[in-house]
Amino acid sequence: MIKKLILLAAILLPFALYYLSVVIIKKDTNKKLPVIPLSLASILLLAGVLIFFRFTDTDPSDGKYVPPQFKDGKIISPKTR
Repeated sequence: MIKKLILLAAILLPFALYYLSVVIIKKDTNKKLPVIPLSLASILLLAGVLIFFRFTDTDPSDGKYVPPQFKDGKIISPKTR
C-alpha cells in the first residue's frame, strides 16, 4: 500500500507544488498551467521511484511459489521456497 502511495505522490507532487506556489505567491493566475514541464518532472520522479523500488525490493525473485493448499481439513498458507 505504501508503494502505491509513493508512486501516486511521485506523479502528483509537481502539480501540487506548482499550485501551492501560485497560491502562496498570489501570482497572476491568468497564465496557463505549464503542463509539459510539470509532466516531465512527474515522469522523472516516477522513473526514479520505480528504479528505487527495483533495487531495494527484498522479495525473492528466484523462489518457487506454492499456493495455499487444503490438507486434512486445514488450510496451509502459501509459501515461497
